Parts: sequence; C-alpha cells; structure tokens
Amino acid sequence: DFGGAFFVQFVSTWMVPFHSQLLGSVGSQQSCVAQGFLSTFFYSLSALSNASLAVAYCLIVRLGWKDKDKSKNRLPFVLTPFLISIVLAVAPLFGSNYNYNAGYSCYISGAPAGCEFDPNPQETCIRGARARNMLLVAGLIPTLVAFFILTVAVVLLIHAVLVQERRMDQYQRAGRSRKMTMESFYQGMFYIGAFAISWIPLLVFGFNEYIFATIHKPSYYTMLAVTPLHGVLNAGVYFRPRLKAERDRNPTDSTCKSLMQVLHIKCCCNRKPKEGAGVTPIITTNDQQTEDDAEKGNKKKTQTNALAGDPKTTTTTINLEAAQDAETESEKKVITSS
Repeated sequence: DFGGAFFVQFVSTWMVPFHSQLLGSVGSQQSCVAQGFLSTFFYSLSALSNASLAVAYCLIVRLGWKDKDKSKNRLPFVLTPFLISIVLAVAPLFGSNYNYNAGYSCYISGAPAGCEFDPNPQETCIRGARARNMLLVAGLIPTLVAFFILTVAVVLLIHAVLVQERRMDQYQRAGRSRKMTMESFYQGMFYIGAFAISWIPLLVFGFNEYIFATIHKPSYYTMLAVTPLHGVLNAGVYFRPRLKAERDRNPTDSTCKSLMQVLHIKCCCNRKPKEGAGVTPIITTNDQQTEDDAEKGNKKKTQTNALAGDPKTTTTTINLEAAQDAETESEKKVITSS
C-alpha cells in the first residue's frame, strides 16, 4: 500500500516524460516505464496479499492450525502474492505498454494516450498498441479475483466459527451463545469493507475505460482519494478489537488513553472517567474516609473524657492497662521458665 501510494500518488508527475508538458513532469521514457512497472507491482501485491491473508486466517480456523503449523505454512502465503505480482508487472513490458496515460502518472496505456482504443491501434499507436487488453489482464482481473477470494475466505471463516459454536450448544447451561460468531462476522465485514472502499472505485474506473473508452470522472477522483488509504483502513480493522478490549478492561480511561495503550505509545492523555463508571471505588473511598474520621473522633472523645475525670472512661482505661500489664507479666514468666 505504501509503495503504490508513494510511486503513484506522491511521485506522480515527476516521473512522467518532460515532453508531455504536464505540470511537474521532469522524467523520461525510462522513468515512465519504471513508474508503470512499480505501480502495477505494488497495486497487485496489495490486493493479492489481502486475499492471501484472508485465506490464511480461514485455514487457521477451519483446520485448527497450531503455532508450529502457522510458522511452517507461512512462506507460501507470503511468497505467492509476491511472485504473481512480479509476473503481472513484467507482462506489460512486452509490447511497450507502460506509457503516460494522460492523467497524472504512467501506467498501462498506449502512446499517444488513448490510441489503444482506436479501431486500428497498430497504425495509430507508437507504443502500447495492445495496452487495452493488457490493462484488463494485468490490472483489472487480478484485483477482481483477489476481491472474490477474500470475500469467499471471510464467509467460510465465519461459517467455521458458527459450526464450532453450534457444537458447544449441548454443553451450555444458559442456552446457546453466538458471541464468537458475531465478533467474527463484524471483523470480517470490516475487512471486506476496507478492501471494497479502496478498490471498487478503481475497478469501476478501469472497466468503464476498457468497455466504453471514456473517463468516468466521479470514479476517477474517488479512486485518487481512497486507493492510497487501504493500509490505513486495514490498520483500523486490526486495532478495532484491541481497542474494544482495552475499553472493556479500563472503562474509566478516555478514548485517547485507551488508543495510546493499544498502540504502545506513551502520551499525556488525561484520565476522563465515563459517566456512571467507577461509582463503587468512589463510594468505598468516601465511606472509608468517614469511618476513619469517626474513629478519630471517638478516640479524641475518649481521651477528653478521661482527662475530664469521667468515671466510666477512667475505669475502662484502667482495666485495659491492667489487662495489658497482666499479659506482659505472663510472657515474662514463660520466658523465665524456658
């Protein structure tokens, strides 16, 4: 996600050939090809990695993988998206399909831009005569397939959790529970939603361009805004259950402090008790203080009465002192006998 956002949205026109007369273009045809290659690679890697991660979690739940199984099977889920992305990025190099696309960067396009949509692109295109088909094969279909795989994997994961909870119903005295199923459902929907928000505008724009050979401006500007945010949205999905658990453990903490605890960041967030939270500790403290004050008052009153010569208080004090002296004397006899 970071690589795609950097080489496409951040670098943008800097790598476009300077003869395009685009604002900020200071590159060459070689830098344009490099930008197209890197954007295809990182975009494919982002989409396929999310699909691979969803499949991994699905298999962990359905097959009951332990920690040693996760470590043993980790490499295929990391290596497969990387290798496929390399292949998808290399394919447009054959036929010179990386060119300036008349937007803000270089991608899979003909040169001059748009020539690949002509009835006879072999005659009108200097470069990238087959860019239209290459856009479909290397750009749109892999993202669509990744979205499909991710959705199916999440659905199967939720179903696996539901089956496990149904098996536990016979051991539940208080009735059936679907807590884990609902938590898996919400987490899965957030994961699918993060992917959909980031990639659906790109798919709409790409298929509209491929089929109708036109620029759909709403999806184009939406794509520019949301595609780089996929990593941020995934981070929100990842930290959401941890933040919820932290809030449940410490309901009196402010949202800021709970978030910093989850992120392991030391900050100066103030403690802001929620309304109605922490009532018992406050009452207990006040009650203890009241009892301490009452005990101090009784002691003071007893001392005052004794000084004033109150017979009852004086007798009680004398009896207490006599009992303490007797106890001390007994201890001395025991020590002497020993």
